[in-house]
Amino acid sequence: MPIRYMGTKRIIADHVRRLIADLSPNGPVLDLFSGIGCVAEILSTVAPIHTNDALSFTAVLARARFKGARERTAKQLIDTLRPVYRETVEDEARLNRGRLRDEQRAIDLGREALYQYMTEAEHIVNSSSVQVDAANAANTAGRERYRLVRYYFSAGYFSLRQAIHLDALRYAIDKTDLSEGDRDWALASWLSLAGRILNAPGHTAQYLKPNTDQAYKRIRRLWMRSIWEIFQDELIEMRLVGTETWRRGNRVQVGDALALLHSENLEGTAAVYADPPYTKDQYSRYYHVYETMYRYDFPAAEGQGRARSDRFTSVFCLKSQVANSFIDLFSSVASLGMPLVLSYPSDGLLTKTDNSITEIGGKYMRLKTIESFGANHSTLGASKGLTTKSATENLYVYLPS
Repeated sequence: MPIRYMGTKRIIADHVRRLIADLSPNGPVLDLFSGIGCVAEILSTVAPIHTNDALSFTAVLARARFKGARERTAKQLIDTLRPVYRETVEDEARLNRGRLRDEQRAIDLGREALYQYMTEAEHIVNSSSVQVDAANAANTAGRERYRLVRYYFSAGYFSLRQAIHLDALRYAIDKTDLSEGDRDWALASWLSLAGRILNAPGHTAQYLKPNTDQAYKRIRRLWMRSIWEIFQDELIEMRLVGTETWRRGNRVQVGDALALLHSENLEGTAAVYADPPYTKDQYSRYYHVYETMYRYDFPAAEGQGRARSDRFTSVFCLKSQVANSFIDLFSSVASLGMPLVLSYPSDGLLTKTDNSITEIGGKYMRLKTIESFGANHSTLGASKGLTTKSATENLYVYLPS
């Protein structure tokens, strides 16, 4: 899947599966911080899964793979969406003929021209007229509503041409009579398509600028990529996971992890896997483009990255609250009487506050085992320093006392 997730547990997923399988869960396993679902996917041979994440866009990726009941084939879905998509692209391209011509000229003239174009382009943060247009679009039910990607992310994360195509494709998906499963499949593929062409270092906290010849060539290459061709590829690649019986037992939720543990939405859950954030960086800023594209809600935006102003804040990323967050996690799972498999690196934020997993966890649950593994954590294309850093990943298995 082209969407890369900071802190993904793909490298230890097999170990997580083994440890959870050893617990012989008699019911669904709750993946409390599920992200894009690397662990949930690998549990398809163990037990039904209930995924949860604070970011809404992850839910459509989970539904499309872990729950989807599809009525059409990929070819049928493509044939269904193509007419509305093409008509919308043609109309919007005609309305933006001059802007598209200016963009192509900047791309062709080289690095300095493209840099000037990107710097001077109007968007949701720097232009009052675009803000007015976005507000009007948000209150429109027709096709004029479908310009969000253009207003927020063109001439930055995407070219204007690509933004027009992305908006047109979203309009086709939303306005076509699709089953719930087919719509989730199409939207998940649309987001994955965005990940394939995104002009960014791996995350979406910022986009790349043509500061060097190498960066210019990269941006030009990305901006020339075809929306429709890649979308078709993503539809085919977005495969269902597991058996139909397994998928029927799954659930997908969106919300704060600790709030979920205090809710009444855990009936039948047999075990919990928790992979809380481990740095002071708020993860939501790294995925705001996907979140805004999926929600299509025209939020207030800020900064050079044009990030939504209402980004989720995790208490696990706050030095002043991380210890209490783990106390809440352990005490809540203990009160539910479930086993807990927890992954957390040795150099996580909790450790840096002179606290430890074993000290906190031992007050509420019984430690069964700890396993440690060497790992390389991606910095998702950090602009300075190494793109990966060495870490020791720990897996803790706790049982109810």
